Amino acid sequence: MDIKSFFTSIDQRILYNLVAKKVKNEEILWLARVIIFHDSARDIRPKVQSPPSLFDRLPNEKTLFKVARGKGLPIGNLTSQFFANVYMNELDHFAKHKLKAKRYVRYVDDFLILDKDKSKLEFDKKMIEKFLQNNLLLKLHPLKQKIRPVGDGIDFVGYMIRPEYVLVRRRVVWQWRQARRDCRASLEITNVNNSYLAHAKWANSWNLQRKLNAVS
Repeated sequence: MDIKSFFTSIDQRILYNLVAKKVKNEEILWLARVIIFHDSARDIRPKVQSPPSLFDRLPNEKTLFKVARGKGLPIGNLTSQFFANVYMNELDHFAKHKLKAKRYVRYVDDFLILDKDKSKLEFDKKMIEKFLQNNLLLKLHPLKQKIRPVGDGIDFVGYMIRPEYVLVRRRVVWQWRQARRDCRASLEITNVNNSYLAHAKWANSWNLQRKLNAVS
């Protein structure tokens, strides 16, 4: 499963309340308020490096320029990545302690549950959908929620995970090749290869690495 427009859908007030439940130091809470409630699209004019026409082509729910005040965190900020885990920690506890999911994995807003009982998975999906809407004001992506056999493989965090082996996702391989084509110097190629190698080494990808000259 996957959250629809996750970063732009985060409710800032809910996030701050979650922080305040654990943190009692007023100086840290002050800093949290400054970061969480800062309107990065309006308070300070952002440095726009791309043609404005490109921003107009973004869906409304994908840009902070078009979401309601009090919603969203800037994608890319290290603080946003941290606060995303604070926010989704609520789902983690719900899945593990309320639904009793024994095999639950989450990375930011992508998550999966494995179970031998398909009806249990269908029930969990419905309960998670209600929990997200009622407690975090989030929605599941309608096209990114599937129940399927493990043997079909699990497309997750850049890998195709199968019971016997793990492959690098095809789109990642395409991006790797494209990045190499865009390089203008040998040092750039080395940097690109090292970056993608760090990803590929966790998969059964020796032949892929050799083919792209990523290893000698």
